[in-house]
Amino acid sequence: MIIDIHNHLPPKSSPYRLPAEEYLNVMDEAGIDKAIILGKDYGNLGDRTEANLSDDDAAEFIKAHPDRFIAFTAVHPDRPSVINVNRIDRAVNDLGFKGIKINPPSGFYPNDERLYPSYEKAQELQIPVMFHMGVKPPAEGCRLKYCRPTFIDDVVVDFPDLPIIIAHAGYPWVDETIMVGLYAENVYVDISTLNQIEDAMGEPVMLPTIKKLHASLGSRKIVYGSDGIFNLEAIKDAVSSADFLTANDKENIFFKNAAALLNL
Repeated sequence: MIIDIHNHLPPKSSPYRLPAEEYLNVMDEAGIDKAIILGKDYGNLGDRTEANLSDDDAAEFIKAHPDRFIAFTAVHPDRPSVINVNRIDRAVNDLGFKGIKINPPSGFYPNDERLYPSYEKAQELQIPVMFHMGVKPPAEGCRLKYCRPTFIDDVVVDFPDLPIIIAHAGYPWVDETIMVGLYAENVYVDISTLNQIEDAMGEPVMLPTIKKLHASLGSRKIVYGSDGIFNLEAIKDAVSSADFLTANDKENIFFKNAAALLNL
């Protein structure tokens, strides 16, 4: 089994929006069993650019194939805390969502205390919170300065029972990602989009990063993710071919860790 913990659904206004059946066709070809459709709330920036994804939209998308798709909600500190907390409660208890996506490059640091009520709610519900970290998203108005994993450390310390996923390995700040997670049982790292970074950099990124994460954090803290429906195979193939990973390591990365995080 392979679980892709990092996939996306563009809003309905996007020309890149595809039907669920197209996702399934690509997933079947790549051997992906389940995909997590991440929430997206860029706050006021996303409102202006029509980039935000509503929970109702995500729920409508996944409902035809609940055995293959799982959704996360999203929150943003531009919203009042009560709105964010209520959104989380509805997403989990009414819509069956399994986690929260946080997008700091849209204008805030992960340790922004306006989000602390949301983290408290997630910890209470025992659902994971994923933070976009590292590489800047190709979206209008996003800022790289908010993407350093160091700023997650306060959240890790203040919410020790909150499952946290650092997306994209925090690349290029992989060492910061490791230092944040080294002694924290609640920190996991996804390896999504490392292949695209490798292509952009013109030098090896995927295997050296996975090897460093494995040596420092162990395979129990690494989760497979793609970052897009047409980006499934490169990182899957890198994990499969890595000679420094055992068969058990690969099972952890491909599905066991994600299954545990999502209570599957």
